[in-house]
Amino acid sequence: MSKLLYLSKDDIAALGISPRAAREALAHAFRLHAAGKTHVQPKLTVPIGAGHFFQSLCAAMPDPPFAMTKWVGVAADNSARGLPNVNGLIVVSDFSTGVPVAMLDGTSITVLRTAAMSALAAQYLARPDSTTIGFVGCGAQAYGHLESLRDLLPELRKVVCRSRSRVSAEKFVGFAREAGFEAEIAMDLDEVLACDVVVTTVPAQPELEPFVDATLLKPGCFVSAVDLGHPWRGESLRMIDILATDDHAQAADPANRARLRHQGPFDVDLASLVSGTAAGRRTEEQRAMFLFPGLALGDLAVAAAVVAEARRTRRGVYLPL
Repeated sequence: MSKLLYLSKDDIAALGISPRAAREALAHAFRLHAAGKTHVQPKLTVPIGAGHFFQSLCAAMPDPPFAMTKWVGVAADNSARGLPNVNGLIVVSDFSTGVPVAMLDGTSITVLRTAAMSALAAQYLARPDSTTIGFVGCGAQAYGHLESLRDLLPELRKVVCRSRSRVSAEKFVGFAREAGFEAEIAMDLDEVLACDVVVTTVPAQPELEPFVDATLLKPGCFVSAVDLGHPWRGESLRMIDILATDDHAQAADPANRARLRHQGPFDVDLASLVSGTAAGRRTEEQRAMFLFPGLALGDLAVAAAVVAEARRTRRGVYLPL
């Protein structure tokens, strides 16, 4: 009660939370959400400029009994500084007493939960026989998504990628090859869009003009637009058969809605998929896209799993309150 568990980025990495464990923690949280047993507020955003803003996310749930807030700073030009574009800190409190119990690096949790959310959506919307995966953008989220989606789709064999930076693309290709994939840098964006699974992680930039055309996606493709859909041509999204988001209410919130390339309506969300109240993919030919602003419940679910594992393994540092 008088100590606060602190988990750094290195602590969280050392815990080795598996993609499956993160995905299952999310599925449990979204089932509770579908049953009306969670408490989630829309994001509070403090805009500074294009691709530069701060956000506060809050959520609580009874099982495991925690509440959480995440403070995030986003700066799209951080790559030039050698820093992540997204940086954050998470504080976890006891659900019943309100006493803070843990403080975590929010940047690594954001990567872990975002990749796990994409994989959870893919569980219902991607073809299980998918063999190729394409990436537009080769930052931290690309690495997390490759690991998470491979765990769900074990038939994935080939990685195709494009990036603004040749260096980052070559580094990602090297990582993928070391992980056992056939991997290459695409000469043309069409090669990426011809994959069975496509992940876009393009940072928002003031000068960014949409350049990704959904009409070029192959039938049966699953897309995770981690970047709010910024690089996608909005009119081309009408070609998508199933448009999914993390949470209908969150996506409809005016502040979040304005930031999404597709502003709704969405066919399904994660709560409806995991609870079975909405169907996922119904035919092999359907194209599906997961386009989402990010829900605090996802951060809470993964942070709770991380805290539980840290307590079990006695990892981290305890600070006096």
